[in-house]
Formats: sequence, structure tokens, C-alpha cells
Amino acid sequence: MEDYSEIINKARELAELIREHPITTKYRETSDRMKNDVSAQRLLEKLVMLGRDLNEQILKGEDAKAGGAELELLKIEFEKNALVKEHLLAQKEYLDLLKNIQEHIKNPIL
Repeated sequence: MEDYSEIINKARELAELIREHPITTKYRETSDRMKNDVSAQRLLEKLVMLGRDLNEQILKGEDAKAGGAELELLKIEFEKNALVKEHLLAQKEYLDLLKNIQEHIKNPIL
């Protein structure tokens, strides 16, 4: 059996760097705040469900404007809820960080 211990140790170091990165810290912090804010949780859930429904409509070739009134109401709620906006931005930055790291693992010349 081959010895992967050096690679595993480097992977652990990378995991620790990711955990300590400011983007990860901000994402964890907004996630923790979201856990304590029921209205923000509900709004995020509604946004996710609406996004899923719109995607399904588009995939079926249906008019995605059908949920227009609900979408407008959610936009207004979203604009009023700074925590959800902050959390979604932090989540996007975190996922972009992970994607960038994966790309560099796949193609180290980047």
C-alpha cells in the first residue's frame, strides 16, 4: 500500500488555512446569526423555494414570470433584511473560495 501521509498532512494544512481565512470566518459568523434570526431564516427559505420553482418552470419551458407578485414581495423583504443579504454574499464568497481552490488543485498552473 502506498504512503499518502504527506499528502494527507498537506490537505489538513489546507483545511486549516481555509477554516482560518477571513471569508470562511465571515460565512460562519453570518450562518450563526442566521440561526438566531427566525425571520431571516424564513425569508431565505422562501427565496430558495422560489428560485427552485422558477428553475423548474424554466426547465419545463413554462413562463417563469408566473410568480411575479410573490417575487416582488420577496424583493421588498430582501431589501429590508440586511442579514440575509450579508449572509448570501458571504456564502457566495465562501463558495467562490472553495471553487478557486478546487480549480488550482485540478490545474496547478493557473
